[in-house]
Amino acid sequence: TSSTETMWCLFSLAQVPEAQSRLRAELLAVPTDTPSADELNALPFLDAVVRETLRLHAAVPSTIRIATHDDVIPLSKPIIDKNGVKRDEIK
Repeated sequence: TSSTETMWCLFSLAQVPEAQSRLRAELLAVPTDTPSADELNALPFLDAVVRETLRLHAAVPSTIRIATHDDVIPLSKPIIDKNGVKRDEIK
């Protein structure tokens, strides 16, 4: 998934040269060739580029979820259902 996201990020940057130039300038402003995680976290445009890449090209586009228990929604006023049963909550 990391390699796929990296590919999409580079592809997207190739499509928008202005964004590529802005990111390059931000990265070249880092004073070391081996920045720490804190230094990388302090780069707002890099963060925006990564987040936008993940938004547009999700590595896992969907998930399947199964409810483990029923939700119960309380009602402000009781109702009578179609079977004539008085209910103060909906499952």
